[in-house]
Amino acid sequence: MNESAKFEDQGLEALISASDIAVNEKSGLAIVVIKPDAFAKKGEIVKRLEDSGLYVVKTVTKRLPDDFVVGSMYKGLSKGIEEATLEHFNNGPSEIVLLEGGPDLLQKVVSVTGGDTDPKKCDEESIRYIFGEHFDRATSDGGIYHRNAAHRAKDPVEQKKDLDSFEQWL
Repeated sequence: MNESAKFEDQGLEALISASDIAVNEKSGLAIVVIKPDAFAKKGEIVKRLEDSGLYVVKTVTKRLPDDFVVGSMYKGLSKGIEEATLEHFNNGPSEIVLLEGGPDLLQKVVSVTGGDTDPKKCDEESIRYIFGEHFDRATSDGGIYHRNAAHRAKDPVEQKKDLDSFEQWL
C-alpha cells in the first residue's frame, strides 16, 4: 500500500499527527474591526478588503463594551487616550470582520488598512486614509488621538490576541 492510500484509510487525524508541520487552526485568520465612525461605510470597506485578495469568513455587528475596548483591545493607554478611545467606540456599533488570506495575510491586512494609526500618514489608497479623520484630536492629558476607521493587528502577537479576544462573538 502506498503512503497516500495509507493516510486515506487512517483519515485526516493520522495525516495531521504524522505531519512535521505544526497545525494551528487559527493561523491564516485575522480580525479587522470597522470602528463606529466608519460603520456607515462598512460595505465599501469590506469590498476593499475583498478586492485586496482577502476572504471574508464572517462579519458581526456589535457595540463593543467599554471594558472590552480598554481591557482586551487596547491595554495600558494613557488616561487621555483611553477616554478618547472610549468616546470613539461609544459612537455606535462596530463591524467585526474575520478574514482569511493565506501566508501573507497580516501584511495584506496592514497594507489595505494603513500602516499608521494616524490616517494622514497612511497610503492614500488605504482604509484608514480614505475613511479616517485627517486632523488631530487633543486629549484631556495633552496627548493626540487619531480617529482611524479600522482596528487591526500590527504583528503576529496582536493577531493571536485579537483572535482569542473576539472569539466570543464569532
